Amino acid sequence: MKKSAINKYPHSPIEIMPGDVLYSSIGRSTYYVGHAVIVGTDGMCKEALPGKPAGHELTIFQFWGRHRFGDRILLMRAKAGGEEAANWATKYLEEVEHYNLLSNDFTNVAQNYCFKFIAQAYYYGAEQSILKRTNQVITPFKFKREAQLEKIALFQIE
Repeated sequence: MKKSAINKYPHSPIEIMPGDVLYSSIGRSTYYVGHAVIVGTDGMCKEALPGKPAGHELTIFQFWGRHRFGDRILLMRAKAGGEEAANWATKYLEEVEHYNLLSNDFTNVAQNYCFKFIAQAYYYGAEQSILKRTNQVITPFKFKREAQLEKIALFQIE
């Protein structure tokens, strides 16, 4: 298993914590949809996205490097349960087989997308629901507005 040696977010004094959620603003870098990753216990970003493998991991710098000048990344953090959610995300990342944005079966890890995977990590790993409803498609707007995560910082790519 890879381990990130980085302990702070790029150009920031903010410490990287397991279970942190990074939400990319809607723009060209996210194909005008929006995207989110969860930080695993190893400091790597865990995500569900189109392509193979659908369950994918990358470093913080690789994640930052995907973004264009002016893009924003919102750091959100749970008050509790981050470590447990990060453990779940790290353990079940390889179970994500197909990217399926219309998958509303919350129990299905194989058919997944980024927001659903993060909600599952908190629900199954930390035994807490970060969303009011999980029985429907989780849109970026809904995730950003309803996620029971504290907004810690807003980074702008320079």
